[in-house]
Amino acid sequence: MSDELEQKRQEKIANFKVTFDDDIYDPADISEQKEISSSSETNITEEDISSDSSQQENDVEFIMDISRENDDYDDISSGNASNVIESFADTPSETDVDKATLRKAQKADKKRKKKKAKKNRILFRVVWIVMIALVGIVFGQYIMVGVNDLLAVGREKENSVSVTIPKDASLDTVTDILVKNKVINNPGFFKLYATLTRSTTGFTQGTFDVETNKDYQALINYLQSNFNRTDVVTLRFTEGMTVQEYAEKLDTGKVCDKDDFLKLCNSNEFDKDYEFIGDIKNQDKRYYKLEGYLFPDTYDFFVGEDTDSVIRKFLANYRRKIYLTKSRADGFDKKVTIEERAKKIGLTMEEAINLASLIQAEAANTEDMYVISSILHNRLDTLENGGRNSDGEAGLGYLQLDSTVYYPYPSEQDIPINIRSTYVSNYSTYKYEGLPAGPICNPGLEAILAAVNPDKTDYYYFCHKAATADEPAVAYYARTNSEHLANQEEAGLFDDNNEDSQDEENNE
Repeated sequence: MSDELEQKRQEKIANFKVTFDDDIYDPADISEQKEISSSSETNITEEDISSDSSQQENDVEFIMDISRENDDYDDISSGNASNVIESFADTPSETDVDKATLRKAQKADKKRKKKKAKKNRILFRVVWIVMIALVGIVFGQYIMVGVNDLLAVGREKENSVSVTIPKDASLDTVTDILVKNKVINNPGFFKLYATLTRSTTGFTQGTFDVETNKDYQALINYLQSNFNRTDVVTLRFTEGMTVQEYAEKLDTGKVCDKDDFLKLCNSNEFDKDYEFIGDIKNQDKRYYKLEGYLFPDTYDFFVGEDTDSVIRKFLANYRRKIYLTKSRADGFDKKVTIEERAKKIGLTMEEAINLASLIQAEAANTEDMYVISSILHNRLDTLENGGRNSDGEAGLGYLQLDSTVYYPYPSEQDIPINIRSTYVSNYSTYKYEGLPAGPICNPGLEAILAAVNPDKTDYYYFCHKAATADEPAVAYYARTNSEHLANQEEAGLFDDNNEDSQDEENNE
């Protein structure tokens, strides 16, 4: 019962506070309440009055109990309501308590975080310093080891190893080769140095003997120069060799591919750099444009050398010998070039080389070259007179040289079988008057000199007795055809069954 009373007491207090706070002095509310009360009273029955009376007695008893238990209620009933209100106002609400506690907690948390952050900053700085120190130590060791390798410190001295650099080798490839052969010890630092010095490309293909005590810069310079290569191939190209024979020899020596060589020998690749090649006008009639201009000599090449570079060595030597080299010559007051000698007798160098190639192919020896040169000059001079000489012999405009019959093939047996029986060379001097469309081989210096400085003779014919193991070849010269036929018989060049055909063969 006491619990129930306590609950009702609390409800009364709560209702009292709200009623008192919410417009307690509003006359309109009071008037309205009176009207409701009057209206209610008109409907109250006797039973209700009796019940209400009983309830009033209970309420009085309930109020008295509250009065005895709570002094505040006595104050209210005695008219001291203002004191009670003040006491309620002075008591802090639950919300105010929560906010104060929250602020205090936030302040404590902020202080704790600040303290923790300070500790973290100290720890971070320590870790950062340690990391920097470790990185510095590692980097310092890397730099020290790298610089030592850069300067070749610690490498074997006076030790040479052979390394081969492939064509178009990358920096990675070169580095791997050097490390494998123990030329360098630090590949990463070598790549870094090559990158910083812009030396990542330009390494020369070939084989090198490399000393292991070279510093990086000396090593890079060494591997980027052809002059240090050891895979040198020395080849001798003899006078009278053809372009096809050049190609075979270069291919056999592993210098360059023969097909690539022949293709370039018939191209316009060198016209701008070499004027004597650019001046050739009848390229469409020639088998090989560069035939005659690959000066025969001894050359040093490299294994796998660029074909363009190979050909330029031949052409550069030709230009040096023909247009730049000067020597004493009859009829000149000072030293002159071969080109100047050719001009004096009315020949262009193109004509001189063409003529020299014929001399080279036909002559038995050096002395024979100058006589054969005079014979060919004499025949060419008859072209102005329809191919007739002063004795009235005709057909001399046809040089009738056996060396031109099968060109560019060395002999009849070298002609493909499917065209052999019908093959006629565009260079055949039996079929065409005058000089052939181009040189038939690459003549040597002596043949070229003979072409621009022929002997003075009145010969129009020549033939040779073949050399034997005991005797050298013997040359025969003639002014007339009848003398030539006698020389051929003496040289053993035909028998009785073949006499009728010799009228058509005025030379060998």
